[in-house]
Amino acid sequence: MSLKHLFSFGRSMHCDAVMAVLQSYLDGETDVDTARKVARHLDRCADCSIESEVYTSIQHHLANRPFEIDPEIRARLEAFGRSLAHERPGSA
Repeated sequence: MSLKHLFSFGRSMHCDAVMAVLQSYLDGETDVDTARKVARHLDRCADCSIESEVYTSIQHHLANRPFEIDPEIRARLEAFGRSLAHERPGSA
């Protein structure tokens, strides 16, 4: 079943259609009409609303987790950056 077919059922969206675009919707990447239909569906469908909440929670936790760079990799990147700063055009 194509995505176009899933959207062709009229004004409301079915769960399959919502799941097909949910990540794009949550990332703000859908057009206004699709966003409106997804939001309306999420207001009325407990299952899809839970999926949306789970995706949102995962995004939030991934975005806010502490990010540590391996000290050896950091040192190599800093040394590389310094070498680029000291390079002069035509000196290689």
